[in-house]
Amino acid sequence: MSILKYESAFRDAVSERQRTICIDLLRQSPELTVGDLASLAKGPLADLLASITVGDLTGREPALVTAPRRSAPAAATAAATPRGARPAPADVRTPAARARYEASLLAALADTPGFTGVAALLEKAGGTNLQARAALNRLIEAGKVTWTGKARGTKYRLVSDASPARSPHSSPPTSPRP
Repeated sequence: MSILKYESAFRDAVSERQRTICIDLLRQSPELTVGDLASLAKGPLADLLASITVGDLTGREPALVTAPRRSAPAAATAAATPRGARPAPADVRTPAARARYEASLLAALADTPGFTGVAALLEKAGGTNLQARAALNRLIEAGKVTWTGKARGTKYRLVSDASPARSPHSSPPTSPRP
């Protein structure tokens, strides 16, 4: 994996963690007023706060990481240039959300005959490269997925009755991977 891909994956992970910490701190500060939040939103936390919904704070809906709303021309430009665009991270903050994401990866693998790479799985299940590889490693440990190859050549598939998972003595691919 090139340094730029690692840097991007780490930046995404740090950004997601910052968002989680911000939501937790806001939940622990019920004395904050809307005016206080408006003041915070004008400072260096503006982009971070713009991605948080009331549902995230109340816990009444999953805390999905969403990009701040953009103007129509910016959104049209982003849609016209998918190459190099970062995928939207999946919600994997809670055990239930991780289970849903793992189920979507299993469904994507079930729809794909033979071994497949992470890029194809991301197209079907969403999430980031780092999230997919972490989830796939958990599925390998659970014996539901097997893998072959190394680094960029790592491919995954469901474990079937005719093809047992790799030996427990072989380690799953390390995360993150290209």
